[in-house]
Amino acid sequence: MRSSNRKAVLWLLKNGYDEIWLKPHGRRQDLVYNRGEWYRALDLWNLFDGICFDEKGNIVLLQIKTNAWAPEKPFTDFLSDKKNLRILSINVKLAKFKKWEVLTRYYD
Repeated sequence: MRSSNRKAVLWLLKNGYDEIWLKPHGRRQDLVYNRGEWYRALDLWNLFDGICFDEKGNIVLLQIKTNAWAPEKPFTDFLSDKKNLRILSINVKLAKFKKWEVLTRYYD
C-alpha cells in the first residue's frame, strides 16, 4: 500500500497537483459529526485516502487502490448533494515486465 501511495503521489506531483495529504491508516479512527448519526471512519468520510489541490487550486478528493478500481457508486452517492468537488480515483497497477502504471478516473 505504501509503495502504491508513493507511486500515486509522484504521478500527482508530475501532473500539476500540489499540497497532497494522505490520511494514515491506523487503529485509531476519526469521529465524523453530521446532522444524522455520528460515525467513526478510518478514511475521510469512509471513502477517501487523501486530499490535494489541482493546478487551478481546486480541492480534489483522492482514492488510491492497488491493482483495482474503487467502486463508482459510493463516489456518485457522495457527490449527489455536493457542489464543486472532484474525485480522482487512482489505480496503481502492475503492468507487463514488473513495471507499474498509474491509471486515473475522475468523478465530478
